[in-house]
Amino acid sequence: MSKISFNKSSLDDSETHPCPGQPDEGFDICEIQLSYSRLLGRLTKLGFVFLLITFALYLFGILGNYLPRHLLPQYWGHPLLQYLELTQMKTGWDWLGELHHGDLLNLLPIAFLASITTICLLSVTVRFFRNREPLQGIIAILEIIVLVIAASGLLKVGGH
Repeated sequence: MSKISFNKSSLDDSETHPCPGQPDEGFDICEIQLSYSRLLGRLTKLGFVFLLITFALYLFGILGNYLPRHLLPQYWGHPLLQYLELTQMKTGWDWLGELHHGDLLNLLPIAFLASITTICLLSVTVRFFRNREPLQGIIAILEIIVLVIAASGLLKVGGH
């Protein structure tokens, strides 16, 4: 595994260092960190484009909406439980069955954006084990497990 050394006065990525080692000055960025950040940047841009596309589908009425836009203002002021009752909106992951509606399709890129951290962790986990850093790999796996359990809704905490 290599690190790219950055001099304090100017960025110089011509010299690489192993992750455990420290150069005399500047700061190091591990190749795994660069890989993570590159993937994070690409997926974030992809998610943003995806969000723009789904919003355009909603805005131009290309797909029918679950709730007609002209009725939205009458629902905005209601507490959540009343809103859900009035609109008969499904909760949890049930929205996945309603992706044919333009207004609910917008939730898909939001879910994608929320999952990017997990995707990036998956990509570097493999590299940790390949680079013989099993402790880092195990920590990354545990983080992935926590994120997936939290997103799944399996654990219900609080009064919601």
